Amino acid sequence: MAKKKEVKSLFELSWSIVKNNKILFYPNLAALAINIILFITFIYLSGLSKMFLNNDFDIFSTTLFSWKTSLYFFAYILITILIDNFFLTMKYGLIKNIVLKGKTSIKQGYKFAKKYYFTTLKIHVLSYLITLVPLILLAILLLILLPNSVLIAITIFVPLMLAYFVYIGIRLLFVYPVMTFEKKGAYNSLKEDFHFVKTHLNHTFITWLVIIGITILMAIVRANLEYVTDVLYGQLFLLGLIGAVIIIGLEIIVSVWEHVYIFKSYLEGKKKKKKKKKKKKKKK
Repeated sequence: MAKKKEVKSLFELSWSIVKNNKILFYPNLAALAINIILFITFIYLSGLSKMFLNNDFDIFSTTLFSWKTSLYFFAYILITILIDNFFLTMKYGLIKNIVLKGKTSIKQGYKFAKKYYFTTLKIHVLSYLITLVPLILLAILLLILLPNSVLIAITIFVPLMLAYFVYIGIRLLFVYPVMTFEKKGAYNSLKEDFHFVKTHLNHTFITWLVIIGITILMAIVRANLEYVTDVLYGQLFLLGLIGAVIIIGLEIIVSVWEHVYIFKSYLEGKKKKKKKKKKKKKKK
């Protein structure tokens, strides 16, 4: 019962922080606005805008798969990733200040993003490598061992892949709080995160379950809202647009809450560990 109350209070506290600190939405909104501008720029530069404006879909495949479009698309994706990384790092800085000091500013978030931009980027790269490389090697191994049984290889690979995704998702859960609060580099943040999860397994698993639960709930809500939006769009464009804005707004709110909850959960786990150590010292 004590554990349930603790999780609930942490859950509610995270929502309270999000509700009372609207500044936390700035990075997401800024990133969204820039992404929209970049997408429109890509559509214009690639020549796809002329196709849509003139309703000339006969040249769709020619335009879409041209070298020019491919080059602009690659540039668009790369620039988007780099910009999103900046605002994501800024959000971590804002959350850190609010959680520790109760207040923050855009200037402080900007300074944090400048300082830890490349650390966050390196963590992204290392996380993808840790996730994808073992799976690629496993896929190659299965194809070598079962060259004539692709279906069996896929049947073995899929459940192992899902299990590994769950495992690595849990192991990497606190890597960004470690980077933010402990001021570690990319490699040391991953190393300390793995150690933290190992020594706080129950706490980490409960945190992960809450995040997964909210993610599933959000997916259900989004699916229903998208259905309603499609119906409204068929009736009136403006209503469909309002529905799309509501979906994006909900996703941003949940995204901000998720990060606040993980950061608060990390600090809560550290507090528990310190309390246990103090109790052990008193007993001695």
